[in-house]
Amino acid sequence: MTRRLLNYQRLLGMVVTMLCLLGIAAYSTMPRQEDPTFPYRAGMISVSYPGASAEAVERLVLRPLTDELRQVEELDWSQGTARTGVALARLKLQDHIYDTDSAWDRVRQAMERARRDFPDDVGLMELDDRLIDIPAVVLAVGGSASVTELSDVAERLKQNLSDIPGMSRIELEGDASEQITLALDDAALFRLGISPKRILDTLARRNQTIPGGFVVVEGRRLSVLPNTEFTDIDAIRATPIELPDGSQVPLAAAAEVWRGPAEPRQPETWFDGERVVLLSIIMEEDSTDAIRFGERIRERLDQIRSDFEPYEIREMFFQPDKVADRLDDLAWSLVLSVLIIVAVVFTGMGIRMGLLVASILPMVALISVGLYDLGGGVLHQIAVIGMVISLGILIDNAIVIVENIQGHLDDGMRRLDALRAAVGELAGPLGASTGTTLAAFAPLLMAKGGTADFTRGVPVMIMLTLSVSYLLAISAVPLLAARFLKVRGNRQGDRLIGLARFLGNLVYRYPGRLITLGVLLVALSLGMTPFLAKQFFPNADRPRVIVEIYLPEGTDQARTAEATARLEEMIRSQPETLEIHRFVGFTGPSFYYNLRRSPQAPNRARLVIRTPTLEDTTGLVQWIRQEANTTMPELDISVGILGQGPPRAAPVEVRVYHPDDATRARATEQVYATLRATQGTVDVRHDLDIGVPSLAINVDDATAARYGLTRADVAQSLYGQSYGAVAEQYRQEKDPIPMVLRSREGTSLSLSRLLSVNTYNQKGDAIPLAAVATVETTWEPAARYLRNGVRVNTVTANLATGYSFSQALDGMNRQLEQQPLPEGTRLELGGDAEGSDRANSALLTAAPIGILLLLFFLLLQFNSFRRVGIILLTVPLATVGIFPGLVLSGSPFGFQSLLGVIALVGIVVNNAIVLLDVMDRELETGKTIAEAVRTAVERRTRPILLTTATTVAGLLPLAFSSSTLWPPMAWAIISGLLASTVLTLLVIPAVCTKLIRVPVAEPENAPA
Repeated sequence: MTRRLLNYQRLLGMVVTMLCLLGIAAYSTMPRQEDPTFPYRAGMISVSYPGASAEAVERLVLRPLTDELRQVEELDWSQGTARTGVALARLKLQDHIYDTDSAWDRVRQAMERARRDFPDDVGLMELDDRLIDIPAVVLAVGGSASVTELSDVAERLKQNLSDIPGMSRIELEGDASEQITLALDDAALFRLGISPKRILDTLARRNQTIPGGFVVVEGRRLSVLPNTEFTDIDAIRATPIELPDGSQVPLAAAAEVWRGPAEPRQPETWFDGERVVLLSIIMEEDSTDAIRFGERIRERLDQIRSDFEPYEIREMFFQPDKVADRLDDLAWSLVLSVLIIVAVVFTGMGIRMGLLVASILPMVALISVGLYDLGGGVLHQIAVIGMVISLGILIDNAIVIVENIQGHLDDGMRRLDALRAAVGELAGPLGASTGTTLAAFAPLLMAKGGTADFTRGVPVMIMLTLSVSYLLAISAVPLLAARFLKVRGNRQGDRLIGLARFLGNLVYRYPGRLITLGVLLVALSLGMTPFLAKQFFPNADRPRVIVEIYLPEGTDQARTAEATARLEEMIRSQPETLEIHRFVGFTGPSFYYNLRRSPQAPNRARLVIRTPTLEDTTGLVQWIRQEANTTMPELDISVGILGQGPPRAAPVEVRVYHPDDATRARATEQVYATLRATQGTVDVRHDLDIGVPSLAINVDDATAARYGLTRADVAQSLYGQSYGAVAEQYRQEKDPIPMVLRSREGTSLSLSRLLSVNTYNQKGDAIPLAAVATVETTWEPAARYLRNGVRVNTVTANLATGYSFSQALDGMNRQLEQQPLPEGTRLELGGDAEGSDRANSALLTAAPIGILLLLFFLLLQFNSFRRVGIILLTVPLATVGIFPGLVLSGSPFGFQSLLGVIALVGIVVNNAIVLLDVMDRELETGKTIAEAVRTAVERRTRPILLTTATTVAGLLPLAFSSSTLWPPMAWAIISGLLASTVLTLLVIPAVCTKLIRVPVAEPENAPA
């Protein structure tokens, strides 16, 4: 290998140069995002069943749908909600599903099978399988008091932006659909002797699209356009309605006709107090540069803004700016890490050796970025973090190679001989050490699920950079080192050499004491684990406060809008409030990946508040929580800031199961009270509803039959009076507008007026409702909840500052042990506890492959189970620093810290490998184990300490960064590496003196 390396120096130089140029080109052109994208594993089914109660929706729609969905093997779970008039099913695919399109096709097939069991009057059923799409830009169109007018402007703006490169789709939110209302006068209908059915039939005959064909005149075709459609509102009013005596009256004599917003009230959006219509712009993921996409959006807006005056087009949320800020911050952290590492290398190795080692940094970085781009990679914060972590590790190989060549040169060896000796000695051990690091990250690479998908950029980038660094370390670096290194003049003045000799003598003299010290330190470190707070993912670092508002099920949207507006005015009085966006009837656009989207509901609202800094959010959150509980106790609110990790309803979520509804309600209330009494929980809420009053119309079948009526006739009449029946479509606009026939009052119909309405039989005779039915007031559930077909109730809670989900759940469990739940109650944890368990389970599932690879590389290098066992002792030694480091730095132990532990395992195992490799070579020369160990420590102290110093130095910018996501990981690596390095240089050699006596034995060639 070395001979080929010497013969093809120019070829190698050209290949490295071209790959570096590829990296430069890739960096300037590759797509950029803030966070990775996820497979479309989340979806929602909505089924409209107008007028049906929650109980009827559950029984007739939700349960048949759930039964069919259970047969879809790709589904992980379904969460169903039955409300008045609508059924909702939130779906989640299995974590191992990546071909999501075919899985959703299976779901659609199940939906079609379920529809066969639905009642005939069930309305539209839709599946949204793009639930996790995040708009890159949210624009607000304002400047008019008319929402209908703003909707038209927003639609026009949508058409002007739709052709921008990288555009996926644009969705309008907060817009107002229109309807043409035909408000029937019940008294006029009775006086004229006509029924609503006659009006419906007349409108259907009048409003038809019948072609008139064409005629040929002088060789040209002329289309014949018969006047069969309504062309304006006046034409509708003038529609002649035939009376029983054969005469005619215009429709206006029996109904008032007007054009206005669709009813019932639709979701509303407000930009800092002004009613607006939103455009949520979603870009193509994984192929579009978010920063350039944002620039193209702004350029187009600047070009067309004057055409939309006097309307205002403002940016509500602009993700490309966040992408640029995030990547710029991480780029500066990367540059700072490189500068610190270079300074450390120069300090520890001198200018000449340090320059050779430092030269590998830009080469590895550029080549890795180029290869990452060729593989379809996207530049986001996870990938950049993987590169930052690998900075200190990747020069380990170069340090060892350069140090070895320098040592041979100092011993008087010729340059090419030193190169051959170094590569021959170290290609195997460095390959094994690199392989073990790759094996440590293999479980992260192969794990499935949302958390693994989010963090996969870390193992991908680390494994890529380490592989490239190994190849350069045994090819380009030796050639450069052999050419530029010189014999050192004064080796005795090197302080690191003096330290190495001191440590070698320490191991030589006191191996037993060092082993005892190592055991005591490991035990002491493990004793600090009770002081660790567990956290799945930290909160985000954006200065946004999110207020989720819940009113009781059954609340009308007008009441929700009024209460939310009052709360907004209260919050606006606080000095920390810079801007407030209000969403009523839904939760608004999901402008951040962690925000959970909820379906439209008249009792839901959300406020998004922008503050000057992240620190300002803490006081504002506490003030909103306290003020709302004091002045607006009717509101059920949840206040917090944006989070990290997979979306979830709340950090603490407890699902309560019991077959009996009343018992389950008692158990839910007990869990709710227990969590409220638990220290560290705030915004505790449950989904038990008090129910809603309803009017039961009890039809006397015999009396109704005498009048020629059925129950269906009565139901249709009542529905038409309040909600209305679609008579026809007005087709003179871009989209058809429904013509709705109803009473003048609509849903505002008073109870007394409702009881006096007329129903009509097939002959058109008007019969008062009171003549065929009695009215009874009843109380029924407003909502029913199912999970995988089983009834469930849920209790959720947020966490106070400084508390973790594990502390809250431990407190709840202690109280429930003293006061047990009703017999037969089953609890299931969601939130961060479920997410953490799933993430850890995914890692454990893939861990055996990583362990197998680790053992493979170690046995390939050492061919000794005893030596492999000694090397693996470095893993518990790393805990000596991890737990104290996290406790002292105030960092919780979560998934990010676990990433640090995995990275740490690869580093400390590498240190032990290069140490034992020197020891084995010394044993082969005939030295005793004590002398071999001392020599190994003396020769490997500098590379090991330099690797530790560069890794720690490279992570310092992350450890002290303002980001909330990465400091726990950085502190886990830093503290664990500092402690384990010292112990690896002392305890591992001491263990070798006790367990190893001779070199690895060759296989015995015994006679057969």
